[in-house]
Amino acid sequence: MKEQDILAHARRCAPAESCGFVVRTQAGERYLPCVNISAAPEDYFRMAPEDWLRAETQGDIVALVHSHPGGQPYLSDVDRRLQVQSDLPWWLVCAGQVHKFRCVPHLTGRHFKHGVFDCYTLFRDAYHLAGIDMPDFHRDDDWWRHGDNLYL
Repeated sequence: MKEQDILAHARRCAPAESCGFVVRTQAGERYLPCVNISAAPEDYFRMAPEDWLRAETQGDIVALVHSHPGGQPYLSDVDRRLQVQSDLPWWLVCAGQVHKFRCVPHLTGRHFKHGVFDCYTLFRDAYHLAGIDMPDFHRDDDWWRHGDNLYL
């Protein structure tokens, strides 16, 4: 139901970008459409602070949603910066599909922590940003010293 609502809202707004929130309430998750108040709505979206407040008062925000009519099915550089600031999953409507992007920290400047910010996490996050999901799995400390090869 909510994905059909998201797609219908994006179709109504095109060629402008649509925007809204997925909110979890006691009745379940639902889509809360917002008005794109951007000065250039065909190029980017902007939500009114009142829409953020309205979403927060209705329940827990699960995701921020916007569309790229005729655009690419991945988040732009600006989208990524804003997503990291929001610390929310972002769902992107493109070509009649909803693409879901979990919030991942910037790929550069990470401090290594095995199993959290390690080589595999870097690959996994980079592929995720390109729309390809890879599974996460537990990695024992010092696995490489025991002759294990988790990557090939």
